[in-house]
Amino acid sequence: MNIEEIIEAVKWFCYNYSPIYEPTHQRFQDDLSNFLRKKGCRVIKEYGLFFDNVKGNGEIVESGGYIDLFVFVNQQKIAIEFDGGNNLKLKSISKLLQSEADILVGIVRGNQRYNVWYSNKRRITDVMKRLQILRKPILLIINYQKSASWIHAFYRRSD
Repeated sequence: MNIEEIIEAVKWFCYNYSPIYEPTHQRFQDDLSNFLRKKGCRVIKEYGLFFDNVKGNGEIVESGGYIDLFVFVNQQKIAIEFDGGNNLKLKSISKLLQSEADILVGIVRGNQRYNVWYSNKRRITDVMKRLQILRKPILLIINYQKSASWIHAFYRRSD
């Protein structure tokens, strides 16, 4: 399978999975990992990296952490982070943006009464600005709404 087919398969999986964190984060990680392996991907769970972590107060601290799933499709890499609320955590965004992956995927549970896409775009743009990363699109998959769209956030340098 090529990278586009794998992305479509990830979306399908999320749309047809019971809400994230039901039963658990670990179970979702295991199930998605096994699903992708059956599609011919090499998958690393809890892929370690060092990164600059943007805190809620705007402070940036050096951290070590793990990307939920790091997927190898032929010569390309996909980094996948999933969080159980409406928004990707700042730490999840920081990890995605600083990974060496070709494609970045954030998965949130979301709900019906909240503009999940807009709030995540705002958060991603803020993290990019603080880290001075100019542009890196992230595919946001909203589990509850069964929707996915690219967030083409960007940071414009003022100099």
